[in-house]
Amino acid sequence: MIAPVLGRHLSFVKGLVALYLIFLVIFFAAAPFLTLWLYAETDLSRSLLPQLIGFCLQGAFLVVVFAIYEKRTTIQAKRGHKFALRSAVASLIRPLDSDGGWVGKMMSSSPTILTQFQQDIMDRGFSGEQTKKLGQHARTILVSLESLTVLAAQIDVDHLEHWGLILNSIRELVDVESPKQARDGMMELIDAVRDFDELYIY
Repeated sequence: MIAPVLGRHLSFVKGLVALYLIFLVIFFAAAPFLTLWLYAETDLSRSLLPQLIGFCLQGAFLVVVFAIYEKRTTIQAKRGHKFALRSAVASLIRPLDSDGGWVGKMMSSSPTILTQFQQDIMDRGFSGEQTKKLGQHARTILVSLESLTVLAAQIDVDHLEHWGLILNSIRELVDVESPKQARDGMMELIDAVRDFDELYIY
């Protein structure tokens, strides 16, 4: 519920900023031509033309500053969305992790640590009870994870596509019946998470 509302709010704010920047660009692009037309037959030393040109140049500088600020704000927001998505995925294994080690590894964006996590799962495997808990918890959080798709969409198309692959991997974990299925499903999920982490935010 919070994610869609947040997404609509951010989209509205970004729309207002975009309209403001477009207005500034049009205004400061037209201002020099307008002033030249108004003061075409006026003595330059007695007119306001130099001041107006200086004002237009200052306005153009402000447009550039606002554009850079808006770009940086957008990138920071996208990084926040990505962190929220990764945190949500890491919560999948929380019921299986008594000391917090697995959750920490699942939260890491380091390919090396994720590979170590895969090796831990291969070495330890899952018990029948853990397999049951994994399937139940995957079913419990799946709806919440699907609702976060709007955040992936606000990052870019590539993140949205890879988020879909992560969701597909979790859907398969819902129906696991054996420890081997649980292990293979987690291997696939971690691979999808690693690919998601490697995507760059522009």
